[in-house]
Amino acid sequence: MRLGRGRRHGATSLKRDPAVAPGQRWAAWKPWLRGLGVVLVLAAVGFGLEAGLRALREPGAFPLRQVRFEGELRNLTEADLQPLAQAYLGQNFFVANLDELRVALAADPWIEEVTVRRSWPDTVAIQLRERVAFGYWGERGEMVDANGYRFRPPALRQPGPWPRLAGPGGREKALIKAWRDIRVRLDPVGLTLVKLKQDERRAWWLTFDSGLQVYLGRERFEERLQRLAHVYPRVLAAQADRIAVVDLRYGNGFAVRWKSGPPAPTAG
Repeated sequence: MRLGRGRRHGATSLKRDPAVAPGQRWAAWKPWLRGLGVVLVLAAVGFGLEAGLRALREPGAFPLRQVRFEGELRNLTEADLQPLAQAYLGQNFFVANLDELRVALAADPWIEEVTVRRSWPDTVAIQLRERVAFGYWGERGEMVDANGYRFRPPALRQPGPWPRLAGPGGREKALIKAWRDIRVRLDPVGLTLVKLKQDERRAWWLTFDSGLQVYLGRERFEERLQRLAHVYPRVLAAQADRIAVVDLRYGNGFAVRWKSGPPAPTAG
């Protein structure tokens, strides 16, 4: 019988890895270390920015100290608006809610447009556009601006006299246009309009500075206005102080009601 050494079943041959040079190990770790460095730098920058933002937003830091108004004021003064703006003085330049201030200022009937901005280092700059009044509307203290917007001002500092308009709601622009047309036609003949009314039936009443009233009715506004411009200087001007009402609703003429005659209709 031969006896011999045989390889045992299941035995595994172990091989040792070749030695790794130190330079190769560093090359393997280098990308990871570089990435870690970038992360650490970004984290440090982030923490620094957060700390800086907190410092900027501290209530006592960078206080607002003054208010500057820009824009022409006629019926408002800076003193009227200062109390609203001064409530924001002392607040942080970066944190103060200036949109709230803009809304509060815009609530004034005289203010048509307002913008509020920060002006470095400590100023609130307020740009205003004041509403341009055209005249009074109705008998309740309302005014109307040149765009037909009705508003109720708390005070009126501009000297008069102001046009007086009255009419149905929604007719503001139409009355403003009619007023301008009438002034163009009748100022040259010595008739100065002070009040213009359109009633619910859309009939026109004109009142002049002499007290003379003219009733144009609802139809043929331009034609009747032109007729008044033609006949007043030729026929009516010499007796204007005795005339209460001129009625131009007639097709080819007009009627006169004298102050000493029967009661004249009223324009209201």
